Amino acid sequence: MNGKEGDDMLRVLLVDDEPFIVQGLSVLIDWEAEGYEVVGMAANGEEALEFLKVNQVELIIADIKMPVMSGIELLEIIKKDRISDAYFVILSGYSDFNYAQQAIRFECMDYILKPVQQEELTRILRKVSGLYQTKERALKESRQMEKAYLSRNVISLLSGKYDQINIDYVKAHMRPVRKDEVH
Repeated sequence: MNGKEGDDMLRVLLVDDEPFIVQGLSVLIDWEAEGYEVVGMAANGEEALEFLKVNQVELIIADIKMPVMSGIELLEIIKKDRISDAYFVILSGYSDFNYAQQAIRFECMDYILKPVQQEELTRILRKVSGLYQTKERALKESRQMEKAYLSRNVISLLSGKYDQINIDYVKAHMRPVRKDEVH
């Protein structure tokens, strides 16, 4: 995959209570070449939540065991409270399958054992990138379809060939312009 320009980069939040792990992850991969940018680092789930409340990311890589708030608790809160729709990857020094099961239950997309292998992390980044591009394409197509449908309904209104369904759809999907917005 080639490096991307600014806005096309997928943003990543790294969360681990061990600073050398976070630093290691940040240099383990050529993030830019994979189309990513590490935009935040947090020492626990609580710090990560604060970051996510004001910053959008597409990928969160979090340790499973941390003080204050674990990676599983962070994932659970993010999903339950819809704080972020970022892909979530759990890091763990534990090979206990119960952790993996718990993570999967909260829609964790992958689970990596420490020490993190470069090939494994690269594979996951490429998987996330593919999933993200597919999701973005579907969203774009959906927006185009909605726009076309709205246009058809507006044309029906303007041409005088409309019914209540056309009126209701246009009312529900067009935002009225406020006086202070008119230049």
